[in-house]
Amino acid sequence: MSVNGTDIRRALEAAGPTPAQLKGLTDKLEAAQETPARRRPGRRAIVAVALCAALAVTAVAAGPSVWNILNSYLGPYAPFAQEITGTASDQGVRLELVSAVSDGYTAQIFYTLTDEEGGRFNAGHTRVAAWLEGSNLGGMGIGSQVVSYDAGSGTLLMEASATGIDTSQPLELVVERIDPASHWLQDIRFPAEVPEEPLETETTEEGDVVLKAGQNPQTSPDTDAVTLSSVGFDGAGNFHIRLAFAEGVTGMLLAMPCNAAGEPLAHVTATEVEGGMDCVAEDFDLAELAYIQVYGPYRGPEPAIEGEWTLPLELAAAEQTVIQVGRTLEDGVHVDRVEVSGMNIAVFFRSEEVNWFTLWATDRAGETLGVPLNYMNRGVEPTDLSCGLWSFETPMDLEDIASVTFLGETFALT
Repeated sequence: MSVNGTDIRRALEAAGPTPAQLKGLTDKLEAAQETPARRRPGRRAIVAVALCAALAVTAVAAGPSVWNILNSYLGPYAPFAQEITGTASDQGVRLELVSAVSDGYTAQIFYTLTDEEGGRFNAGHTRVAAWLEGSNLGGMGIGSQVVSYDAGSGTLLMEASATGIDTSQPLELVVERIDPASHWLQDIRFPAEVPEEPLETETTEEGDVVLKAGQNPQTSPDTDAVTLSSVGFDGAGNFHIRLAFAEGVTGMLLAMPCNAAGEPLAHVTATEVEGGMDCVAEDFDLAELAYIQVYGPYRGPEPAIEGEWTLPLELAAAEQTVIQVGRTLEDGVHVDRVEVSGMNIAVFFRSEEVNWFTLWATDRAGETLGVPLNYMNRGVEPTDLSCGLWSFETPMDLEDIASVTFLGETFALT
């Protein structure tokens, strides 16, 4: 199978919600305003969560020290944090809920994973596959990261963040896989040693011409997960970089010829081969070649931990002020309502042509600040209700917000 570099980069990006899923979310949010009572969902939709472990610089310990870490991590958002509780154990791993920050449209969920058997987790490359489940959710990507790691107790403190979901509904956090062998290579450099004579090739079952392995192996001091197995031109003048993975390593790595300034010199197409990848670089000036860059995701040989950890989530939303508008403003945009919290401003509107607009907030002292657009849920049809979410760069006390301005009008918070 052959893929190009652009395809690989796109595949690595988190998938966004489809228009139909976004419309469903807006309809549910609107209905929630009319029917505030909560009930357990009759059907369940799943939102995939990619929970990645990143390098940690602090330690997790039980009890108050976790809150100390969170208070430092959350900074000005700390006053919005609520304690959530729940514990689930499976496969020698204990999941424990810690805290959440939510205002009805965004949520940060903090929990710990503790390896009770020991020796299986790490700070740099543990990936957790989990879902948020609820009645009103459509499929969407959820960003996440590791807050900190305590090697002594084998505990990861994790954050899962979601934007554009109705967090007033009953939710469940479901974890099914913990992978301690999920790695990422970033800007790994190999020397550019290219022989003058063409190298030998072979043809894959799919008909792709690739270099034979092991013709001029090259290594990098930056990694032992992959080597260059063969580098050079084939008989037709095509430039190949064949990668060889270390034992137990699998992945979708890309090799790119670069100049001295670190700029890619060619478009690259990658083909999976036995034990690695064969990357073909289209026309470029070999005289400019300074080094070969390898990057992308791969998995090491350590076994993943499969199980099921499920806990219910009840997220209390931060205080909000609702401004009912119900009329058409500038550029023909009909605004239904505005909902303001100390973290975000949500505007519900209908428009056939306008997809976004600028918004400002003014505090009680008269200072005006721009509020960046964070999320836009456009309806499937132009006349469907849409929801835009503008997020404060630094959260504010709701009582300090005097007004909101957009589409040529100012709306006071009373």
